[in-house]
Amino acid sequence: MMGRIGEHIRFGLYLIYMLIFDGGHRARRSDDELFGDTIDPFVHDAAPQTSAAQSIAGPRSFLPDAVAAQHRAWAPAAADRIYAAFDASQPVDSPEDLRGRDEHIAQLMTGVLYRRTHGLVSGPRGSGKTSLVRVFAQYAGAEGVVVLYAACDRTTTFSELMREFLEQIPSYALDPDQAQVFADRVAHFSRESTAQQVASLLYSVRYSQLVFVIDESDRPENPEFRSKIASLLKLISDARLPVRLVVVSGSSIFDHMVGEHQSLMRHVTRLTTEPLDRNSVAALLDSCASRCGMRFSPEAKKLLCQIVCGSPYHARLFGMHSALAALARKQNDIDRRDVFEGLSYSFDEWALLNEEDATSFVSIVSGTKGDPNQIVEAARRLASPAESEEPAKLPVTARADDERLLKALAPAVERANGGIAFRDATAPQFLIALQHLSTSSKRVRVKGGANV
Repeated sequence: MMGRIGEHIRFGLYLIYMLIFDGGHRARRSDDELFGDTIDPFVHDAAPQTSAAQSIAGPRSFLPDAVAAQHRAWAPAAADRIYAAFDASQPVDSPEDLRGRDEHIAQLMTGVLYRRTHGLVSGPRGSGKTSLVRVFAQYAGAEGVVVLYAACDRTTTFSELMREFLEQIPSYALDPDQAQVFADRVAHFSRESTAQQVASLLYSVRYSQLVFVIDESDRPENPEFRSKIASLLKLISDARLPVRLVVVSGSSIFDHMVGEHQSLMRHVTRLTTEPLDRNSVAALLDSCASRCGMRFSPEAKKLLCQIVCGSPYHARLFGMHSALAALARKQNDIDRRDVFEGLSYSFDEWALLNEEDATSFVSIVSGTKGDPNQIVEAARRLASPAESEEPAKLPVTARADDERLLKALAPAVERANGGIAFRDATAPQFLIALQHLSTSSKRVRVKGGANV
């Protein structure tokens, strides 16, 4: 009896073994059939190795066919490398990936670290402000500076932001005799705390240089937020504290800060992330492509440089989808047809979140709002203006017919600071992309709109 039970147990274990390992082989064969010809320059001619897809092939074999197919859709290493190389959804964190900003980094390093001034960084969305300060933080950290980062939203208050910074200050930066008092005061830091109270707390910092990076500083709706930041900049400078602030904004904040305290002019380093020149955009595209074993043709790069208007974000986004289009053709070379395919996918992706503006852009390109070339050229000036102080504003001298442009670009634009601004500062490049698509054989459709 016991022998028969033992046989059943061994047979059951054998079945489990076959399900796991033979099932895994079947799943791996299925992956090979699907991706076997995919160009993989990083493992080409290399020793055989187990891929990430193969390592999960066994468990995937137990999934329903439809679910397993979805897993195989994202599994290929080649596509993963494209996403990682272009990294369009994240700010860059490597100095090698920050193109065309060497002068800005040098200005921040010289001003903030060596001259002990505060930094004011402004520029449109997608221009690389956050990437710039992240790379600056790496260089500053290598110099022994403690860099703390916080991003604002519309509900952020001055006291909440400062408490977040104060709680992050490492204990080794503080005077040991005041460390406990500092901790107690931070614990009781209230919503009504002032810039003077923050400066008083920072007197405890003795043994490290600190930099507070305040990103998205133009988002808080509290009317006192920027005034208190300006006061804190002044107090820190006057007290010669070993703390500096780098304030990052989507629009120019220099005038507002200096308006609060005129003497701040000598205490700040001011810079704007103007659009990259075309050589820098081309270098960025080449760098991203080479990291995933691909390359852009000269014609493809030229087309993308015309469309992105110096925006690193759009260069990475459009370039990524172009590379994926080439991968779908099982090619390492990215040509113009891949760029058009990538532009179409990028526009469709953006339109899902901006349906009203996307439908308006379709109407513009189809000619129902007037000469599309003139309207798109106005959008290009908004995306890459001659004056970078207000990056999203079209100067009055450049607007022959203000009302006509407002009507033609509505509802995507609005009046702002004496000019016309896009509600979504990343939108102009999508209109330019759509115009190029309308002259190619590629057609796009916006939900609720018409074919272009």
